[in-house]
Amino acid sequence: MKSLTIVSYAINGRGMGHLVRQIAILRWVRRICALLEIKLEAWILTTSEADTLARREGFVALKIPSKAMLRDAGMEPSAQLATLRAWVLQTVAMLRPDILLVDTFPGGSFGELVTVLELAKSRVLVKRRVRPEFAENDAYHTLLPLYDSVITPDDTGSGPILLRERPELLSRDEARAALGIPGDGRGVYVTLGCGADASAPSLLPQLVKGVRARGWHAVVAAGPLYMGPELRGDGITWMTRYAPVELMQGLDAALSAGGYNTFHELMFAGVPTVFLPQPRIADDQAGRVQRAVAAGAGRHARNAAEALEMLAEPGASEAARALVPRNGARDAARQVLASVLDAADLDWALGLLTDDLIALSRRLDGTEQDAYTLVRQLADSPSEHARKAALLNEHGVDLPAPVGLQRFLDAVTAAGVPPKTAQLLLKGLGRKFPAATAADLVAACERLFPVWARFDDWMGAVALLRAVPTQRGLALKTFVDALVPWLEQQDELFDAVRDFSRLEMGGERPIAEVLTLLEAPR
Repeated sequence: MKSLTIVSYAINGRGMGHLVRQIAILRWVRRICALLEIKLEAWILTTSEADTLARREGFVALKIPSKAMLRDAGMEPSAQLATLRAWVLQTVAMLRPDILLVDTFPGGSFGELVTVLELAKSRVLVKRRVRPEFAENDAYHTLLPLYDSVITPDDTGSGPILLRERPELLSRDEARAALGIPGDGRGVYVTLGCGADASAPSLLPQLVKGVRARGWHAVVAAGPLYMGPELRGDGITWMTRYAPVELMQGLDAALSAGGYNTFHELMFAGVPTVFLPQPRIADDQAGRVQRAVAAGAGRHARNAAEALEMLAEPGASEAARALVPRNGARDAARQVLASVLDAADLDWALGLLTDDLIALSRRLDGTEQDAYTLVRQLADSPSEHARKAALLNEHGVDLPAPVGLQRFLDAVTAAGVPPKTAQLLLKGLGRKFPAATAADLVAACERLFPVWARFDDWMGAVALLRAVPTQRGLALKTFVDALVPWLEQQDELFDAVRDFSRLEMGGERPIAEVLTLLEAPR
């Protein structure tokens, strides 16, 4: 498969849980496709008022008005639903997706998906837990068989689906600096979900003032639909981000509603929380909060005064992390792609997408594609990986992660190579010595990086490599064996690059002869 089109349908009323789950899965789909060099075209159709989150994560979103927003705008929803059904049908018909990914409601929130499902080659439902009275509804059950795959994002299924992996979370010190929490002060997160509840404009300020009265720093996430007063000033950080999960490790405690996203994000980051669950049509927030209370990770408050009193002892960080130990987005993405991709290709890609690789892509200025280009140079092909895995499986042994990748990462760290430059150097060596294996490339980097580090001129190292003509018959090791001792005698890399270019005469002198000249006594 060279290209893949996915339409992701996130039907939120006033919240943003559906949208965040869909984006979390699509981020992993994008990673897998990038490693397999598949062109991904992902469209998000959403009723969420937080649709700009999709843009922030690099996805195209088409906004559909929710029934709640139609009412808020003074329009009668029932008069507009036929128009919205037709719009959804025409949009999906034009995109003709390979996969239609739907969250929670198999028929949509107003029956708009009933005529759409057959337009996709494969249909996947993210079947989040809903209230029993909703789950037992006949209309809900009737449509489930129309889906090729059903993902259950809870402890009995793929696990909670979150927007970030652990390597993407900022350290405590980094997060506190970003949140503006001073010194050793206590940072308390205050949120009521999307902010659309009628009580939010009065309750949120009350909670923030209570936090400040206790001398703690308040980090406030009012939500995209909050219409109350903004609270700014000393000891308050007013968040403009929709999903700051990467910053949560800088928090000491939280006051929060019990929505799917915030609940699992806070527990994942180890933030003990006092919960004020809110009533929802399908989402059982109180039931979710009870799990945290039972685990010792949080407490359930009935009102603001009680919540502020409980905040002195909200629970244990270790208990919170144990409640949500992992992110299920990776497994969910595998299930989404299982119907359209070869299992061996999926195994290969997911075997490489380790925490180390995700951490590396973060160090590469967020350019994940650069990290994947690097990995493809250092890993077996999917077919070779499958052959080795099958051979080892016969003996009950799992195929280990590529040793070369970890060795390369260790060499980068030890020499202090800027990650982006390290990727350029590895790519350059691969181009100049096309016959070199992954092991040859890693071994060359392990020898060259410490020598180049002495000059503190990494672009000079890139320039030197660019001066080397492409070699078809010369072994990379032979080149490195001659280059390293010569470089060790040089004082300036700029002069070394100039001398090397002079010796090889713009590619006219054979490189073997250049190496002989390099090895000659100075």
